[in-house]
Amino acid sequence: MPDLQPREQDDGCPDSAPKQLQELQHNGSVLSIAVSDEYIFAGTSKGEIVIWSLGSYQLVQTIQAHKRSVLCLFLTDDYKYLLSSACEPIVGVWCPKTFTRLYEIYSTYHVGDVFSVAYSAQQDTVYLGTQTQYIQWVSLSDPDRVVPQESDKHPDKRQHPFFDSRAVGGTSTPRRTEDHYALIPRAQTVLEIDPGAIMQYAHYGWVFCMRIAKGPSVLVEPDEEVLVSGGGDGTIKLWKLTDQGPEYSDANDVERVTGGIEELMVLGVDEGESVMSLEIDGSFVYAGKLGGIIELWDVDTKQKLRVIKAHDGNVTTLNMSFGLLWSAAAAGSASVRHSSFLVWSEANRN
Repeated sequence: MPDLQPREQDDGCPDSAPKQLQELQHNGSVLSIAVSDEYIFAGTSKGEIVIWSLGSYQLVQTIQAHKRSVLCLFLTDDYKYLLSSACEPIVGVWCPKTFTRLYEIYSTYHVGDVFSVAYSAQQDTVYLGTQTQYIQWVSLSDPDRVVPQESDKHPDKRQHPFFDSRAVGGTSTPRRTEDHYALIPRAQTVLEIDPGAIMQYAHYGWVFCMRIAKGPSVLVEPDEEVLVSGGGDGTIKLWKLTDQGPEYSDANDVERVTGGIEELMVLGVDEGESVMSLEIDGSFVYAGKLGGIIELWDVDTKQKLRVIKAHDGNVTTLNMSFGLLWSAAAAGSASVRHSSFLVWSEANRN
């Protein structure tokens, strides 16, 4: 049976909470965070990316990155790109050193909010996990996906089937505009995702989280990158990244999609207990779920090794560093545990 109770604390684990070294203040809710060797990036409920110096903890810059709340920040391992997604169908790709908006990415489908983003250096490809249960992708180096800044297929230009629908009598409500929309920097390049670059119903629920892992399974090469996703259906999926996608046809011609994903395995069952966060450690996958549950999975054997009740609220973030698993939940608590879950300590918000 899975162990739902914390283990007894080991003598090597401190009894008291870690000492707070610094506190950074912002006047909006912080929904996502990323840290480079120079800066701390925070995505906020106001659509901003707030940047502090990691050395001095001084505010460096505040960028109006999106129209709505920034749900996800993804910093590549080499600090080449910072990816951001929000409660809107547009993804931004930024330079984490100059804070320049390099790319703007959007889908030709109505995908709703983009909950998660990931980047494969081997494929030079950005992957999007959406509210409509899709995973889509686009290569940053594909010249065929570059479109004009004012493309008619841009989400701001398209007729939305729900929000722009007409009432009885043929009237419709104008789209809301805010002053801060004009503050969003213009991207150097706009990329439109190929309509065929899509895995429909990648999960039977919102695609809340994604990670890129190298060689987590014997089914791939040790240095081969794999996409790991978690969704509202309660499952974790591993996807093989391919160089070429399937052929598709439209009314006039036949094209080949650049890149693709193929399902390698599924962990868990579709029981509706959403996977809200993921972390990878070798061939082990940690999943943060509803109700404060953290699961530990062995990818090679497809076995669930342990389940613990870590928090009172939904586990919204996980991070593995220094041999420790760090987690935080919607109820306002944060905890740190050895990766084996044998010892643990916890700090709760006052």
